[in-house]
Amino acid sequence: MFRPFSSGVRPGWASICGALVPPLALFGVVAAHDNAIMNQLSDELMAWYQKFPFPEYQPGGMNLPQVSIDSSLCHVSVTKWMKEAGVARGSDERKHRCGGLTADTVMKSVQMLNEMADKGTFEATTKAAPIVATCMGCHSTAVEPLTHGKENCMSCHGSKLINLEDCQTHGHLL
Repeated sequence: MFRPFSSGVRPGWASICGALVPPLALFGVVAAHDNAIMNQLSDELMAWYQKFPFPEYQPGGMNLPQVSIDSSLCHVSVTKWMKEAGVARGSDERKHRCGGLTADTVMKSVQMLNEMADKGTFEATTKAAPIVATCMGCHSTAVEPLTHGKENCMSCHGSKLINLEDCQTHGHLL
């Protein structure tokens, strides 16, 4: 039995969405000569994925809800979508949603690579959530806990990270 590459190498971990793994690997091969272009391709796909209301492609003629997730993590993506759709993990709807999401991601990746081939370069137009720059302004060098990344941590953790009500620095996030 064939198992998709991304689910076969990280079964059950629900880390990065498996639809992102092959295009990101491909970007590394296609743009191996230019790290800046590779980073632009990767940033565009990751930021787009977080904002796109999946699935646009509806496998099997289903009318699945389209939900923007605000994360590239599989467990966040699947859990938020299942909650919105009112379906269980093992449901056909969930399986078809992930299939549609994969088709949407492949389509976006091909469009990006075609744009790069036509122009000879690529520039990302979709950016990480603005809150990322706000958080990383302090938490990448000065404020504990130190961290790194481009995910919107507030989409999952929200005010659980700190007591925003009592914090002058973070009160504007409420």
